[in-house]
Amino acid sequence: MKMKKWINSSKSKTLSLVLIIILVTGNFIVHAQNKNHALEQKVFHIQNYFSEAYLVKGNTDKLILIETGVPIAGYQDSLINSIKRLGFKPESIALAIVTHGHGDHAGNARFLQQTFHIPIAGGKGDLNKFKSGKTELSKSEDVSVWGTRLRPYSDLSYTPFTPDIIVDNLSIDLAQYGVHGKIIPIPGGHTPGDLLVLIEENLFVGDAFVGTFKAQDGGLAPDGHHVREHFFHEDKQLADQNLKHIEKIAIDNKVKTLYPTHNGPVSIYELTKYIQEEPLLKLLSKQQADILRETLKGKQDLQTKYLSDNFILRTAQGKQFTKSEFAKAYVTEPKIKIESLAAEDFRIVCSSENTAVMTYLETLKLEGKEATTVFVTETYSKLKEGWKLVYKQSANLYR
Repeated sequence: MKMKKWINSSKSKTLSLVLIIILVTGNFIVHAQNKNHALEQKVFHIQNYFSEAYLVKGNTDKLILIETGVPIAGYQDSLINSIKRLGFKPESIALAIVTHGHGDHAGNARFLQQTFHIPIAGGKGDLNKFKSGKTELSKSEDVSVWGTRLRPYSDLSYTPFTPDIIVDNLSIDLAQYGVHGKIIPIPGGHTPGDLLVLIEENLFVGDAFVGTFKAQDGGLAPDGHHVREHFFHEDKQLADQNLKHIEKIAIDNKVKTLYPTHNGPVSIYELTKYIQEEPLLKLLSKQQADILRETLKGKQDLQTKYLSDNFILRTAQGKQFTKSEFAKAYVTEPKIKIESLAAEDFRIVCSSENTAVMTYLETLKLEGKEATTVFVTETYSKLKEGWKLVYKQSANLYR
């Protein structure tokens, strides 16, 4: 499957096939992720399909499972087989915790209750979801392009259940389940019933954020263990505020590793870095959207507004343009009319007080030609008049 077909959101059939591949053909990966020396607690990362779960072994024979996975054919067997391959019995799971009521987290809670008599803990704010078996994505707003693309395939229904332990406003100690830690309810940003799970130097954050990913082999793959915004939230403003709340909990408890349910883990450093860079990301991504819009309209004044005097563009074909050459070739005198020009999936790679590097995907449609998507890396400098674009490099997404 060619990468540009994955990137092009208008090709819904391709995207549907991609997600079917992700959800149905993924193999499981299990490994010990971390070890806490004081209590000999271990965290095992179980990566099945597009959903992930974590198995925690305390200083007894008891286990805790965090997340129950997606409600699709084959996942239950894959989850149980993963646990057995680690040398454990599902019957040893003293508690399963679902961080919120979406189907890729709570999808097999009822199965675990019925088959292995495993008690389930869930947030009170998501009781309606649990009892109806509905993800209710209609209540969420898209906060990135991936939300728009994945929404039709993420509104999963699952077998309804009632949690054995309903977490309201107070934390729940996990000592009775053989683990030194606690369940921490937070104000619902992703969903009303968001939960964190703190176990020694590890903090499980559900979908408060996700790890970075990239398009690869027709699907999505982890990319560098950095923090990025989730695809959708029921309360975007509250979800943003929760990031600082999670950071404080992590710092106060000397947490070293954060585990989002998708594409983790990440370090506390990466969360702090993301929080600090988020305002800059919003500024530069808006500025880049303005550049593309004015390029499409043929406005020449974008040079003075956005580009530094020594601006250089290097294309995916190896061509190089100076500031004036860029304006002539792309804005004022293009040889072929630009029909559409769009950017998405912005991310700050690194930044300092006066320099920043940002990446994103850019899709260009020339008159009479197919749309092409390239991976763009840009370097900005902060001058007296604001952030100016100094260097832009485009690269093909596939060979």
